[in-house]
Amino acid sequence: MEATRYGCPCCGATLVFGSKSQELECPSCQNTFPLEGIEEASEVHVENTTDEQMHWERVEETAFAPEEAAHLKAYRCQGCGAEILADEVTAATECVYCGSPSILPGVLSGIYRPEGVLPFQMSKKEAQDAFRNYCKGKRLLPKGFCDESRIEKITGVYVPFWLFQCEAEADMTYKATRVTSRREGQYQVTRTAHFLVRRGGHVRFKQVPVDGSSKMDDAMMESIEPFDAALTKDFQIAYLSGYQAQRYDVDAAACQPRANDRIRASVKGLMDSTVLGYTTAIPANTQIEMEHGKVRQVLFPVWMLNTRWRDQVFTFAMNGQTGRFIGDLPTDKGKFWKWMVGVFTGTALAGYGIVWLLTQLGVI
Repeated sequence: MEATRYGCPCCGATLVFGSKSQELECPSCQNTFPLEGIEEASEVHVENTTDEQMHWERVEETAFAPEEAAHLKAYRCQGCGAEILADEVTAATECVYCGSPSILPGVLSGIYRPEGVLPFQMSKKEAQDAFRNYCKGKRLLPKGFCDESRIEKITGVYVPFWLFQCEAEADMTYKATRVTSRREGQYQVTRTAHFLVRRGGHVRFKQVPVDGSSKMDDAMMESIEPFDAALTKDFQIAYLSGYQAQRYDVDAAACQPRANDRIRASVKGLMDSTVLGYTTAIPANTQIEMEHGKVRQVLFPVWMLNTRWRDQVFTFAMNGQTGRFIGDLPTDKGKFWKWMVGVFTGTALAGYGIVWLLTQLGVI
């Protein structure tokens, strides 16, 4: 003979019959159950599957597709012997098992070998402090976005850049006006004088940078400029130790249109700045010719942080030489609307106070 108890399906406590509900009641979680349902549940017999009875079906192994394998390289960590798998443009990384810096010198051999490298001048701690300062005072920033685990992920990366050097000859004309107005008797007389203004000059460009990595956003890389390329050192693989590095996957020919646009924009801005003393000045003809072009490949230091917040990726970058920091921050919608309500309420109270004061003074 065995004693019988009815256990609560929710919390496991012993059920008792309720005289008012006419059902089994749980004194622990306050749930009630009909007698018929509990009786049926008590009759269900569950047999555990033993290890001998369990059959594991192995998923069929699949190898990398040829197009995937073509972009992957395997290396041996010198610290722990583990295999490091990286894409074809990664030149320096760290072992995910022992954390040892791992340099992959073969990636930067041949035509991929940089002519120079600009060493990091800003430490990881300085990059982390810059991120904290960037977030400081942002009242609408979500709570927890700047926690230490997120800040720890800031990574130093050597980004491949192409430096373009050339000379530019500019010849520009402008249609300009100078407008004067004065009172003559009962009339207001306006006179407009028209001018044809010409400007020309010879400009030399030594270091016009364009990043050679498709993984880096061009606008972001330009936003953290300038880099002082005059401090570039002859390339040595030891500079990469402890940092990540990439080789270029966008060659100089593909970067040339971007360099041309930057050079032309600089020349035009320089010429425009000399057209002074006119009411309007509209370019009528622009001729900018470039010659004696040279290009070289270097690595520039950048501290990067890619972090996800509510399914959206936020990217931050800092110039590893000057410390210039940029990036977009998320906004807490709850805090935003509270702030808007506070501004509206404050404005309304201030308006009411002004009206009340003017009424007391008899102005209105």
